[in-house]
Amino acid sequence: MNLIEIYRQRSKALERYVRRLLGNGADAADVSQEAFLRVYAAELGGQTPVSEALLYTVARNLALSELRKRTTRATDTMGDMDVLGAIAPGASPEAQMEERQLIDAVEAAMQRMAPKCLEVFQLRKIDNLSHAEIGQHMGISTKTVERHITRALQLCHEALAEHEAGGHQRAARLGGQS
Repeated sequence: MNLIEIYRQRSKALERYVRRLLGNGADAADVSQEAFLRVYAAELGGQTPVSEALLYTVARNLALSELRKRTTRATDTMGDMDVLGAIAPGASPEAQMEERQLIDAVEAAMQRMAPKCLEVFQLRKIDNLSHAEIGQHMGISTKTVERHITRALQLCHEALAEHEAGGHQRAARLGGQS
């Protein structure tokens, strides 16, 4: 059976497999197609014998690479946690209240973190240590550091989403009272 036949028969199963790794259907479709293209290029170049196992291996590696990129992007875009202690002076009372609520949401997420997860998160976001430095400091692998950061960010995103949902509910209640 050639690669195209394998992909036609197994593309949905491959996509489900990748979706379980990534948690996102659109990204799973992209990664599945990229895996097919890479294996197809290898087949055309005669570099390696093609099999279903190779297709799944390439898809898994691409998915893990995407997860690493997400972790890096998430930790970099979240910014410094300096905001936990200071609310911008001169901001309107509404803006200060909103900022305080966001800080409360992040602090609530931090309270839900396991102790090691919290320590890794603080070393990354407050002390601004690299993943390698954190691993060395704590005696754990960089992969474990990445897992802790991913979990910490997941908790932060959940807390912020809960905050957003609460804000929309408050706005709806206020809108209904007029």
